[in-house]
Amino acid sequence: TLLGGAGLLERATDTAAFPYVTSGQTSAFDWDTGAENNDDQLITLHVWSKAHGEAETLAIMAAIKARLADAVLVIGPRGQTRLSLEFTEARY
Repeated sequence: TLLGGAGLLERATDTAAFPYVTSGQTSAFDWDTGAENNDDQLITLHVWSKAHGEAETLAIMAAIKARLADAVLVIGPRGQTRLSLEFTEARY
């Protein structure tokens, strides 16, 4: 596994094993198309690594992208939703 075992964290603790992924800012945009459930949700994920360089971070980002590619999620009684990647950025 690429991650330290914690999976996706809402907030990292001081003892979280590196590398890990945390959820960041989320936003909802209602396009008012008349459909019952037509909001676009923007979810930000942060990859945290102590490795030198960006190779580990880029590998984790690629794994997340592959896992979410064309994924169809069932979210309760509201039905299905699709995920699409908007952008990626690595800084160190």
